[in-house]
Amino acid sequence: MIKKILTLKNVGLFRHGCPNGAVDLHQTTVIYSDNARGKSTFATVLRACHMLDATRLTARRTIDVVDAPEVKLLLENGAQLKYEGGAWNGTSPDIAVFDSEFVERNVYSGFSVRPDQRQALLDFALGDTTVQLKKQVEELSIDIQEQTKKIRETETLLSDLASPLGLQQFIDLEPIDDAKDQIDKLQKRIDATKNVQQLNARGDPTAVELVQFDLPAIFDVLARQLVDIEKTAEATVNAHIAKYGGVGLEDWISQGQVFLETPNCPFCGQSVSSLELITAYRSHFNTVYQGLKEEVAALETKITSSLADTLADLAFSTATTNAARIEAWKDQLEIDSPILEKDAVIEALTGARNVLIPLAKQKFGAPLESVGTDADVGVAEQHIATVNQLITDYNDVVAVIASKVEDFKKGLATEDIGGLVTELQRLQASIQRQRPEAVQACADYQFATTEKIRLNQEKVQIREQIDTLMEKTLSQYQTSINSILATFGAKFSIDKLSAVYQGHGGRPQTKYGLKVRNQEVELGSGSDFSSGHSFSTTLSESDKRTLAWAFFIARLEADLALDSKLIVLDDPVSSMDRNRRNQTIRRIALLATNCKQLIVLSHDAYFIRELRDLLLKPNPTPIIPKVLEIIRVENDYSAFDDCDLDKICASDYYRHHHMVAEYVNGNSPADIRDVAKAIRPLLEGYLHRRFPGHIPRNQMLGRIIADHIAHATTGPLSHLQQCVTELQEINEYASQFHHDTDSISVVDAELLQYARQSLDMIYKNG
Repeated sequence: MIKKILTLKNVGLFRHGCPNGAVDLHQTTVIYSDNARGKSTFATVLRACHMLDATRLTARRTIDVVDAPEVKLLLENGAQLKYEGGAWNGTSPDIAVFDSEFVERNVYSGFSVRPDQRQALLDFALGDTTVQLKKQVEELSIDIQEQTKKIRETETLLSDLASPLGLQQFIDLEPIDDAKDQIDKLQKRIDATKNVQQLNARGDPTAVELVQFDLPAIFDVLARQLVDIEKTAEATVNAHIAKYGGVGLEDWISQGQVFLETPNCPFCGQSVSSLELITAYRSHFNTVYQGLKEEVAALETKITSSLADTLADLAFSTATTNAARIEAWKDQLEIDSPILEKDAVIEALTGARNVLIPLAKQKFGAPLESVGTDADVGVAEQHIATVNQLITDYNDVVAVIASKVEDFKKGLATEDIGGLVTELQRLQASIQRQRPEAVQACADYQFATTEKIRLNQEKVQIREQIDTLMEKTLSQYQTSINSILATFGAKFSIDKLSAVYQGHGGRPQTKYGLKVRNQEVELGSGSDFSSGHSFSTTLSESDKRTLAWAFFIARLEADLALDSKLIVLDDPVSSMDRNRRNQTIRRIALLATNCKQLIVLSHDAYFIRELRDLLLKPNPTPIIPKVLEIIRVENDYSAFDDCDLDKICASDYYRHHHMVAEYVNGNSPADIRDVAKAIRPLLEGYLHRRFPGHIPRNQMLGRIIADHIAHATTGPLSHLQQCVTELQEINEYASQFHHDTDSISVVDAELLQYARQSLDMIYKNG
């Protein structure tokens, strides 16, 4: 028997389940709670206590805290049963729990009855039928527990080493010779992924521009000749200019030719039509020739600027910038900056100029002569090609590096940091796995696990010796179940309950059918509706729950050790009608008389009150149950508190709240029109209770909103100003169902929306 709950922390909503100190439990304890406040969690805690199971508590750890679950229970002999540090410590009571897990594990789930459920039901039904076999099984169980203890001890030792890997994953890890190197690389990738924006903002190396020089055009000008210009005219003009030697004389004469529009001299009027010098002028200063001279005059400047040493400076500036960018990327990539030989570039540019500039000067001195040879072309081409080859070789390396940078950036965009972290953890764990203490612990764990399996197999073999008792036991069990079903007014019974060996290594499991209206119905498959009538198509949800309840009660009532059992019932009347509910109350009262301790949890205060009232009757001796409530506390956690059942059940407010909440949770047996009608009085009752004395009695929701809330600027009602619109919408909807005329149909989806809004209004505003 559990006398007190000393500590219940970090399990489900029970952040601190006993804020006011230890919670007393009596021989019979009834606990009221709204849905989703922790009833099922507490039932799971007691099941884990019975099984000394840590996994159930680990799975139920309070979701928004990092602290581990902690449970301390005071037993009747003064001993404590504790769960702390991930393990149970102490001797567990003999506990039987009826809840959704019992139904799921032993009877059915959804539409079907699975083989593992039939196996579990058989174990549940048979119990320990002979003292000798039970003793042998218990001895084996002790040995198994010893191995379990060793397993837990090694699990505790390995848990820190293995984290965050699972234990078996950790054990299965193979040695990795270069784990540290892989870890360094992975960490580098993880860091890069975290800094993706900064890395993407880094500059990429760029190509150096090639020398763009039109060598054929240069040699075209050098080689160009004007066949219509006589060399004698050229000589005559040159001699005349040399004779008078004035600076700019040639330009002056060239410009003056445009005034020879008549055959007479514009200075003296004499005829010039037959003068040799004038004829030479016209030949020397024709337009084509003038154009050639201009091109020739520009050659040297063009060569000097296009092949200047500043090109090398620009190229080297780009290379210097590239070197800095490449150096920055070395923390992520294995790359080296290429070298652009500036001196070699300058030497090649100088060589090209040294070939071309003398040719340009030569052409300038003799514009009509063809200057330059194929050899000159070849030499100039070689120098320019040398420059561009140096740049191309450099650019090729830069392009490879730029490609690596681009690939790296693309890889960052698709990098899975979660996968990288997981792999990093695996590598780190692989190093831990090779530590001497881990190697020994893994070996101990595997040995204990293997030994536990062997002991379990031996235990199964011994239990097979009770096969001869199965038929008799199950026959009695079937009779008891059907008797209970009959008292519950069920229109079905179970038929041909037996044990068979099939599947799962030949483990025994129950086999039974249903009889409905004197017709045999197979359990069938939940997903196969083509086979006709089956468990899923014949029984209602209430029937299924009643069947599970009958299985549980029949087994307990046949248990010779019932007086040493702690019975836990979690919402036993869920989905039951009035008759089945009443029968359940009677059965529970009988259990309370015969078992060691009874704990009943329910979200139905009226059910608990009816059970309490029945227990208080002298039948033959009154039982005074302890009445507790699981309440909502700070931060929406839950805690145990004393409960005033009569106060809870005294008003219509609870009834309306219960009806709407059950409907929202999908468990309401009420007509949906009744639910729709309950919304308005639910909110009226809520407002009266939250603001006592501020709202007149018997005033309906619409008037409350219009007369008291909508215009409240001060006082308590002003806190509802932000809710006026929502309250008006809910009232407008709910009012439709309070009139006998112009009745409208209730749309389930719409009702669900307003029902949820109403409950949210209550829960959020206190």
